[in-house]
Amino acid sequence: MKIHMLHNAPVRMSVFTALASVPLFGITVWYFFFRRVSGRPQRVTKRVKGKPEFPIEYNLTNPQVLPHLAGRLLSVACRVSHSFIGRAVLGPDNIRKGNYDVLRKLEIPEEPVYSPSQPFDGPAAVAEGDCPVDLDKLIKIETTHDSFHLNSISDYYEAYRSGKITPMDVAERAIKAIEDSEQLSPKLRAVVQYDTEEIKKMAKASSGRYQDNKPLSVFDGVPVLIKEEIQTVPYHHRIGASYLGKTPTNEDATVVQKLREAGALILGVSNMHEVGLGVTGINPSKYHGTARNPYNLDYCCGGSSSGSASAVAAGLCPIAIGSDGGGSIRIPASLCGVVGFKPTFGHVSCYGGAPNCYSVLHIGPLANCVRDVAMTYAMIAGPDTKYPGSLNQPVISLDDFEKKDLTGVRIGIDWKYFRDCSTEVRGICENALLFVEKQGAKVVEIQIPELQEAKAAHSIAIAAEMLSGDYDAFYNHLDEMGKDVSMLFNLATAFTATDFVQANQQRARSLKFFKDIFEKVDCIITPGTGKTAMKIQKADLQYGCVNVDMMNSFMKFMFLGNLLGIPGLVVPIGYDDNGLPVSMQIQGKWWHDNTVLRIGHAAEGFLKKRKPQVHYSLLT
Repeated sequence: MKIHMLHNAPVRMSVFTALASVPLFGITVWYFFFRRVSGRPQRVTKRVKGKPEFPIEYNLTNPQVLPHLAGRLLSVACRVSHSFIGRAVLGPDNIRKGNYDVLRKLEIPEEPVYSPSQPFDGPAAVAEGDCPVDLDKLIKIETTHDSFHLNSISDYYEAYRSGKITPMDVAERAIKAIEDSEQLSPKLRAVVQYDTEEIKKMAKASSGRYQDNKPLSVFDGVPVLIKEEIQTVPYHHRIGASYLGKTPTNEDATVVQKLREAGALILGVSNMHEVGLGVTGINPSKYHGTARNPYNLDYCCGGSSSGSASAVAAGLCPIAIGSDGGGSIRIPASLCGVVGFKPTFGHVSCYGGAPNCYSVLHIGPLANCVRDVAMTYAMIAGPDTKYPGSLNQPVISLDDFEKKDLTGVRIGIDWKYFRDCSTEVRGICENALLFVEKQGAKVVEIQIPELQEAKAAHSIAIAAEMLSGDYDAFYNHLDEMGKDVSMLFNLATAFTATDFVQANQQRARSLKFFKDIFEKVDCIITPGTGKTAMKIQKADLQYGCVNVDMMNSFMKFMFLGNLLGIPGLVVPIGYDDNGLPVSMQIQGKWWHDNTVLRIGHAAEGFLKKRKPQVHYSLLT
């Protein structure tokens, strides 16, 4: 009897299991094959073409998606981000938490605009033409008795013409200064490639021209550094990475060619954040390391043009060239206390730059004063047949540059946006704004619509464009890549083609809003960055670091300039309690770069400059 029961129990159990599995199987089939997951009903807000929703509300958010990640923690997080769970769950979740999915909830009627290029009034510039500005008239040494003086183009030009010093003397001092900066603890790491023989060859030729009283231009013999992202003969075009630029480049970028033809003393190439994808300048690459802030070597320079800003602030050169896809000139200039200028989109040829972020990329100068960035901008701007995006532009003018009386100039301030920064930065910027008002300018209150939507549009556009331009690096050199860069590239893969189209639809809306704003004002002023420079932790140097809060603070006032292609200038205006620089940003209407520079020239008089902790003078 017992044997009979034991024999039948499995039979009854198997029948029960079979019957129970039928609905379970059905539910499984329904869940994975028939349940609707795409196009599920959701609330969609329909925008009205060309009009913001009223009342206009300040909607820029500061999400804390991730804690500060560095060292082993960052390495683990990076590994997880590339896993199935990371790609399927964590990436989309970070997009939601970062509010980068805001455009997915909108129906935008505008047609997408994939380039911010704008028409202009007046005559068009001619390709291959000479610099239309008489730069000799802009030579002027500006000093104040209570402010530290940083050498300018005018200082070098006058010293050479007077015979007090020669370009060869300066070249030898520059080489010694670069070598000395590498002996500091920690190293400055502003310059990552230089060739002493190449420098001396250029210096010798320049010295001979001054001896014959035939300098090529005011730039003849003036030391310049070029961001490694921009092709410069005879250096490797590594773009801040160990896996790129295996052989030296054999062609100068257009901006480098123009400076070389003007006689500039090109010292080499400057450090940068790996592939330009970061705002701290912290770079774990074996060829690069991390550029340090000359005001305090324990703090970051910002990125991605970190070495360019560090070199100018440290006195290694009065001018450096950078590039800017999301603040990469203006962020490091702000954090290092120098002037950084992003000209109107298309004003300066990007030929020979890194082949990515096409619709947001600008090349421009960093210098010690607004006069020098204005002169450098005039020299490097203009149409270039090798770069079609630069062909349609007006003739450059700096006619009003010397007019520091700002009577009649209307300055737009969105006060909620302006004050969304640290207490120290806000206070210094408000005082600097009062100084600008005393020069005659009138403050006009404005409201900038749809800031969060514009921020998302910029993030999607630059992420998609950079990933498409760095496919080989992402797919074939992932293990050699800094973990912070690897995670950002991976996040970019979570954006869709629809996201990219909507981002450019939002670009069209924001372009219309800013055209309306610029009918009322001549420029818009904000802080440069929301916080001053970040202190570098030891763990940050191993794999890089991810600090979402700092990234949001550094980029908060930057993304509009790249999305819309308007000119932007950062000018140092003070220092926080740690002695770190604070800057103010001036942005203007397309092709009105002269107005932006003129206002900046007046505004920089507010600052009493302090000597950085690390500084070299090549003239004394």
